Amino acid sequence: MTGLRALVLENWPLKLTSLLFAAGLWAFVVTEERTDAVFTVPLDFVDRPPGIEISSVGVESVVVRVEGRHSRLSRLHEEDFKAEVSLKGARPGRFIARLDSDNVSAPEGVQVLRVSPTEVRAVLEAR
Repeated sequence: MTGLRALVLENWPLKLTSLLFAAGLWAFVVTEERTDAVFTVPLDFVDRPPGIEISSVGVESVVVRVEGRHSRLSRLHEEDFKAEVSLKGARPGRFIARLDSDNVSAPEGVQVLRVSPTEVRAVLEAR
């Protein structure tokens, strides 16, 4: 038992300082203010069927409102996000797709709150 007691009590001021520092760091991380930010993200069309071409698109980019820790959001740029619309199963003619947070991939620790506009319209033509 004396070996365990010696292990705990040896250099106790240093151990106590380390414990207080760790608790302070944990409190800072847990209580850091969450905030929101807005990014303009280019819109990409993926899963284009063969023989289909996009002749016109209503919007080229979307406005994405995100939430996260201030320290994380302050380091982000538009290039860190990706907004995609799948054309899987699309046919020539008018194409309308709903846009929401599922269409936007965001970095870890960032939550997509809203995407605007909420739909995209395009005209598709056969090649």
